[in-house]
Amino acid sequence: MKKISNQLFQFIITFVIIFSNYSYGKEFQKLFEITMPMNQVSNIDVAIGKSFNDLIFRLTGSNNPTNIKKIAPSLKIKKDFLISYEPININDQPYLITKFDKDSLIEKLESLQIAIIGYNRPTIMVLMKIEDGNKPPYFLNTSSNSPLDNKIKIILEEVSNQRGIFFELPVFDLEDINQLKTLTILDSEKEIILSNYEYDFALDLNLSQSSINQWIILGDYKSKNKLSLKLTLENLKTSVNSLTDKYLSNFIISDSETSIEVIVNNIFSYNDLITLQDSMQRLISIKTSKIESYVDNSITYSLIINGDINSFKKEIRANPNLQLIESNDNVIFGLITN
Repeated sequence: MKKISNQLFQFIITFVIIFSNYSYGKEFQKLFEITMPMNQVSNIDVAIGKSFNDLIFRLTGSNNPTNIKKIAPSLKIKKDFLISYEPININDQPYLITKFDKDSLIEKLESLQIAIIGYNRPTIMVLMKIEDGNKPPYFLNTSSNSPLDNKIKIILEEVSNQRGIFFELPVFDLEDINQLKTLTILDSEKEIILSNYEYDFALDLNLSQSSINQWIILGDYKSKNKLSLKLTLENLKTSVNSLTDKYLSNFIISDSETSIEVIVNNIFSYNDLITLQDSMQRLISIKTSKIESYVDNSITYSLIINGDINSFKKEIRANPNLQLIESNDNVIFGLITN
């Protein structure tokens, strides 16, 4: 049985439809699509099965094999959720792209009372200071491209794609570089860099080489021992995955239910309506939707959502076609769609 609030709270939400590229938050748009390296598996069936497992890991934030057995104990059942698959080459390497059905999979997870994480995904600002002993210490950034930098970026990209999370690196222009060079002991490099970005969590790390091929990581993750670079990077990937568990736990959609009234303004055309409907389809917390009225280019919906109004706001902020523009004590706010 679903946990239902003793009282279904009634909120009024106002949407405004305009065309804009500005948005808050981050949406993992290809949430139900998995890109699997074929060199890791023996055949397409194995790749489909592993892709399904990775998708459940992405949706639930947990790689507990018990969940997989509950949802789809056999490859045949996993394929029942499959929409399509396509072998492709990326940089001359074979991959398989699999796409799974959102509605049937969410319905199955809800029936099993397995909590999920929607398209709304955390953004992690990565501040990694690297001290290799060969050049002055520096922060890993979008422009740094040493062999070590690229290995770390690949780790972040792999975890990002597997887990459905965003790792961001600083973007330094000449002014930023000059400012960091002139800091005093009273200045905080971390605070100065982070002040330029919007993010959900900051990941603070320091990677240093104390002697030949003896590396250690300090910060939010701390190495137990000095190790070779290869082992240090393997441990880094493991630790980033563990930290990702914590980050994603804050985005799990509760199975408690809330009643919401949504007013959508400025629906002037059929295309506006389609834009709105497509956007609302990506708000996974919406369980049921009913149009109550259409008056003066405004649509009023009654919604039942999983979670509360705050988690619903998070979804709205993350959707690239929706923008939260107002929120007051009465929980009345506007949305803007592209």
